[in-house]
Amino acid sequence: MSIWNTPRPIRAIFFDVDGTLLSFKDHRVPETTLMALAELKRKGVMCFLATGRPPYQLEEISIDNFEAFILFNGQLCLTRDEVFFDEFMDKGDIAVVVDQVDQGLYECLFMEKGRCYVSGHNDDVCAIEEATGQHFQEGDIHQALHNDIYQLNVFLHPGETGVVTDATEHLKLTRWSPHFVDAFPRHGGKHAAVRRMLRRYGLDADEAAAFGDGGNDLAMFGVVGTSVAMGNGNPEVKEQADFVTSDVDHDGIYSACVKLGLL
Repeated sequence: MSIWNTPRPIRAIFFDVDGTLLSFKDHRVPETTLMALAELKRKGVMCFLATGRPPYQLEEISIDNFEAFILFNGQLCLTRDEVFFDEFMDKGDIAVVVDQVDQGLYECLFMEKGRCYVSGHNDDVCAIEEATGQHFQEGDIHQALHNDIYQLNVFLHPGETGVVTDATEHLKLTRWSPHFVDAFPRHGGKHAAVRRMLRRYGLDADEAAAFGDGGNDLAMFGVVGTSVAMGNGNPEVKEQADFVTSDVDHDGIYSACVKLGLL
């Protein structure tokens, strides 16, 4: 098996969740991935979670082998001991989105730090629930006007998101599914959070790798020395990654770690 060359020995790896750690088929972490994570920790390679999910949607992930966590696409960063970055969305932008949902322009999932609620269920919302093995509770979206919102899932298809971006001032949108976009503060994202983690742990970018499968991982790929796309990843992700491994259900992470010389 050929070895993939990296700029420097890898000391840290950032892992996306859906489609990377978690299978879309059974919503579990494959056994070979669990083996890889445990062995990486044993060998002193720091593993970080880097996901758009909030903390209360991570029940399927054991945190035993992770050093620290990037949640809400970077809006919440924490170690096992403390939160060291915590930022919510602009209140004016949230008011715009609430008004647009009230007009029936789209459905939206509102994510607070400790809970989330969706405006309603349409085919796109149901498709994401099935793909990720979750169920979103419907709730009164007007509470979002008064509470801190860390991220939105806006259920709009490609080419439809101008209705949001044209009416708001501080939002960034990123997509890993045709059914919805993640929305969060313009200067946020996984790449900004990865940089924070690297600074906090005294790591250079060339000493870090990232694994992902969706559009919200592309910026993260740009701030590490080695990027690995899952075989089940979006075409643009595989095109821009340094390396492409097999898919999440066929030992993708384990195989990549072997080729990187880590296992």
